[in-house]
Amino acid sequence: MKKYLIFCTLAILTFLFGCEEEQAFRLHTAPEYYQGRAMLPSGQLIEMTEADRTTVLDACYPEDALALAPRGERRWIGTVTLSQPLTTNSSTQVFPTATFFEAENQTFVECQVDTITYMKQIDAVPDSLAAFRDQAVTYPAVAKLRNAQPHERLQFLKEMDKPFGNEPYPTRTAFEQTLVHVTMPFNGSFDLTFESSEGNERVTIPIDAASRQPFRSIGFGLESTEKMNAYGVYTSPNQEGYDEVRRPEDASFDRLLGVRQTETLPTTLVSGERYPLFSFSFMRDNVPHKEIVSITYHEPVLLRGEALKREMRAEFSNRQHAVFHELALIGTESRDASFLTHVSADDTRFIFKAIERSKATTEPGDPASMPYLTVFEGICAQTFDVGYRGDDVVLTNTKTGSHFKLLRDDANKWHDRFDD
Repeated sequence: MKKYLIFCTLAILTFLFGCEEEQAFRLHTAPEYYQGRAMLPSGQLIEMTEADRTTVLDACYPEDALALAPRGERRWIGTVTLSQPLTTNSSTQVFPTATFFEAENQTFVECQVDTITYMKQIDAVPDSLAAFRDQAVTYPAVAKLRNAQPHERLQFLKEMDKPFGNEPYPTRTAFEQTLVHVTMPFNGSFDLTFESSEGNERVTIPIDAASRQPFRSIGFGLESTEKMNAYGVYTSPNQEGYDEVRRPEDASFDRLLGVRQTETLPTTLVSGERYPLFSFSFMRDNVPHKEIVSITYHEPVLLRGEALKREMRAEFSNRQHAVFHELALIGTESRDASFLTHVSADDTRFIFKAIERSKATTEPGDPASMPYLTVFEGICAQTFDVGYRGDDVVLTNTKTGSHFKLLRDDANKWHDRFDD
């Protein structure tokens, strides 16, 4: 796991340049501070053991990333998301989401965080996922499109006629002639473009662990209440509900004039190509409008090599956090545990600078009232015992037992900031 130190800025300096004098920072990857959960194709969630979390960290190490995605059908085994509840809220992504799949009788992982996507061939999936390999779901290599059958159009009408939302329920109207079905590829995203004389507006349908379904139905509809009328594109992964709606920022109208499906639809959606699905016209403020709705499939752009490492460093290496604690950490604590004292961003920056400037010493200090400090940078962490010797502040590397004394000015500031 030492290879991950390329994402710990302070560790980079030590490994690249070295120092005759021992340095206080010995940041290391810390799977014990992560929690991991895998989503299976069935929607079932399973917890990841610490060994599995280590496997995920190794699998998504950005070395030997592929230039091209594997060809052919892909069998989705499961998607693992790692969180760090000690330092972040549940919505903060602390490490790439790892999606494990098979193609061409080989095993791969797709790692994603924000706009960064990369793939690797690996030897095995985490042990907790291996037991569910026979439940993998197969996805085509390309996105396909087809017109809905008569019974599917009737189902669209029925579903849109059901009560939806909160009372008083809005009236929903389906235009069954616009209904199409997309055979979903394994990854990427879809753009729906609303094209008008005033410009184009795009809304995105991502393909991720939460939305990865073999099919998606797409149709045009209206929603009306006493206060508003709005148009939109309604979607469903199973031809039920149609409770997912995508619409432009201003989707209001006064009166609908007509809806027409495109005469010729493609059967395969080539990545990057925009295909018109249908058009509609309406009145708004006594002015006629016309819009054309198109669909575009986008394959993910895969990063590799130095470009990938550069993006990963930019994403993770500057994420710093510090926490004082009365008890030793075991890795399962939540951010709100009563014995934790989280440090502000400004104080965190001071702590990192002060530790970086500290000097090795042979004498320990007496334990402080908050005897432990754990610092996090990127996916790395390190714990110190905090001690005082007179006015001196002495930090002891909990793993190695080495002692480090803060500079006098830093020690004075430490007492001003952190002493009760």
